[in-house]
Amino acid sequence: MGQARRTEKQDQSPTEPAPRQGSLASTAWVKPSGLTRKGWAVLAGLILVIQFPLIHYALLRGQATATAQVPYRQDFSDPGVVKRDFFSTGGYWRVVQGELLAPGVKNNPLWLQAPLPEDVAVEFDVRSELPAGDIRLELFGNGVDPASGYVLVQGGWNNSLSVIARRDMGAPSLDALRRKAARVAGENADLKASGVFKQDTKVRVEARGTPVQAGRTYHWRVERRGSLLRWFVDGELLLELDDPFPLKGPGQDRLGLSGFESQIFFDNLRVDTPDRLPFTPAPRAPTPPPGPFADDFNRDTLGDAWNVTNTAAVRLVDGALVVERVHNRPVWLKQPIPANATIEFDAWTDSPEGDIKVEAWGDGRSFYAGDLRLQYTATGYVFIFGGWRNTQSAIARQNEHEKDRAVRDGAAVVPGKRHHIKITRSGGTLAWEVDGQPFLTLKDPAPLEGPRNQYFGFSGWQTRVHFDNLKIEPLAP
Repeated sequence: MGQARRTEKQDQSPTEPAPRQGSLASTAWVKPSGLTRKGWAVLAGLILVIQFPLIHYALLRGQATATAQVPYRQDFSDPGVVKRDFFSTGGYWRVVQGELLAPGVKNNPLWLQAPLPEDVAVEFDVRSELPAGDIRLELFGNGVDPASGYVLVQGGWNNSLSVIARRDMGAPSLDALRRKAARVAGENADLKASGVFKQDTKVRVEARGTPVQAGRTYHWRVERRGSLLRWFVDGELLLELDDPFPLKGPGQDRLGLSGFESQIFFDNLRVDTPDRLPFTPAPRAPTPPPGPFADDFNRDTLGDAWNVTNTAAVRLVDGALVVERVHNRPVWLKQPIPANATIEFDAWTDSPEGDIKVEAWGDGRSFYAGDLRLQYTATGYVFIFGGWRNTQSAIARQNEHEKDRAVRDGAAVVPGKRHHIKITRSGGTLAWEVDGQPFLTLKDPAPLEGPRNQYFGFSGWQTRVHFDNLKIEPLAP
């Protein structure tokens, strides 16, 4: 390297020796020369071009474009209809052989570019080609954002649950709000008057045991009249939500078809007013009135009185009903039981792990169909005798893992012993006796009742359990 010039040597500060090898040099910061006006203009233009979609979205949010109108009919015979009449922020939505395909669109709805009337009826055919189910419809949304209105999901959450959700699929249940209103303003409190349900409230209603069958075509009918939103599948009412503050008006007037990871096909979409799109619900199969029932299981087959949701795990052995590895798929009694009643039966297991389970005042059809590593939420009250490897017993209202259970710790089930169980319900009070002695009591401020909560079922998880001598009697007035 050449020797430094004299002027360069003079410029070196005598008080700041050159840094030693391996040390960090300290260099004074020199302000760069600023951009010219032309430079700033070019930079601003680049930012504007890059951010234009977001700026446009922010300015026009809630004012989705209208390229179609109601009444609307679409059989998806024209592939160009997706671009012409619909809008989406993602997902490769397209027409395939006369059907609209949602190929794993990851909750990116395909929005119909037509404002909805406040009272509306929507019908379409739909099927999922994968066992994941998860068919979705957005209603009265803003035409851009998912979950901006009502979300209807058939076979969601590992194909175990269907819901109508108001602005949030993971919102608290309407039942939970009713219980909160009861705590705030007393039993039978009005949700709106109690202040529990407000204009921005996120809530959902749900139905379990309604999994989507891969490859099966379902016919949906969704209608709203006033504040009441009702959802029918194949002519039968699945769910309804009466919203004290119905979503409506500009920014809450769009319909979107949606899904998540399934391959979903939509067809024959119709949108109109309920009066112009008439509908007759399918008649419900007649059910016997709630009343007494008894069964000693002394026969070869279970028979038509029972709805078995896991046939491989249920059989009759030596005059008793035996369940093993039933995995929260109850054996439901088809006959409704009285709202206030006593339920008695014998139950035993040879396993030291215990875990004798029944469900009372459930919907008579629900069962767990999801990942066995996840928890099951029942539709009624769950009575668990010696659960969690015979360490705890509980009465749970639907969710056996919630904190509002009635719990008794310690081993309860004696292997090989026939325990006599008696359950008594009077209004919101459930009393449980074991072998003639009081065992647990649960008081529910918002009791489960009505057509969806009037059935009894034997259930369980892994353990082999025997049930016998069932007797159900209405409670004396």
